[in-house]
Amino acid sequence: MQKRPLAALIAVWLGLSCSGCSLMFSRGPSVEPENVDTTTNLSCSQNVFWPVWDTIDVFGNGVYMAMAASGSGVYGEDYPPEARNAAVGIHAAAMAIYGASAIYGYYVTNKCQRAHERQEELRKAEESSKEPLEPLRVVPTPPPPPEPVELALGASREEAAATCRRAGHEWSEGEGILRCSGAPFAGLPAGASSELEFAEDRLIAIEVTVRPPEDAQGWAGALREAEVALVRRYGKPQQRSFAVPDECKAAEVFLACVADGRVTGSASWSLADGRAVTLAIATAPPPTTIRVRLTAAPE
Repeated sequence: MQKRPLAALIAVWLGLSCSGCSLMFSRGPSVEPENVDTTTNLSCSQNVFWPVWDTIDVFGNGVYMAMAASGSGVYGEDYPPEARNAAVGIHAAAMAIYGASAIYGYYVTNKCQRAHERQEELRKAEESSKEPLEPLRVVPTPPPPPEPVELALGASREEAAATCRRAGHEWSEGEGILRCSGAPFAGLPAGASSELEFAEDRLIAIEVTVRPPEDAQGWAGALREAEVALVRRYGKPQQRSFAVPDECKAAEVFLACVADGRVTGSASWSLADGRAVTLAIATAPPPTTIRVRLTAAPE
């Protein structure tokens, strides 16, 4: 009985890991940023894709460690105490490895970015010294972005429409679908829009659609940003499962794997007042998007 849980435990841990992505793939500049000149060859990593994935691995291992410690989720009654204790140790070790890898990745990518910025400043200074100075131009300050919508489940149609418009977003009604061009609360990625469902003139569900940027780093960052916003608002999810196959972890193939459904995942929260929240990667209808759904408590 103990071999099967242990094998499953090892499989879960391996599924969350990529062997310290930043340690393997992120590289810093060969010289300190302050020592860079216009001729320095900078072959280093500016992209934070791998540190972001290390951060996701830390969070995932933390969730599974909490499950193992409490004997819940995938570490339920089928797992003997010794297997759960081993799981706690394995996931704690994985958090340490990927935490260190993420810190290293953010550190070296930051150094690389500063080195490139320093080199660009020096090159611009050389160019400006050869050109006459242009008159100073005053650039007007752009208007502040719209405030978050903060739509509340249970609101009437009129109240929801007024809240959406008051926040500077667009409200539309067509073919039985009500939409607001903003997210229901602060923290979700930019460009999110909401579809609203009503029953007896009361808002019973909000589905938020996020269309991430069309690059691997932007896609992973938008997913992480959405999950962080939900964790800050509702705490740790009761269920969380995100899968990135080994062949999909390279930045150049990640988006293709997202599009064909090989990269999958979801997380869900069941709140004390009966409300439910889900986060998922949605492949239909195309293109693949990030969906957040909030549902009121059933009556």
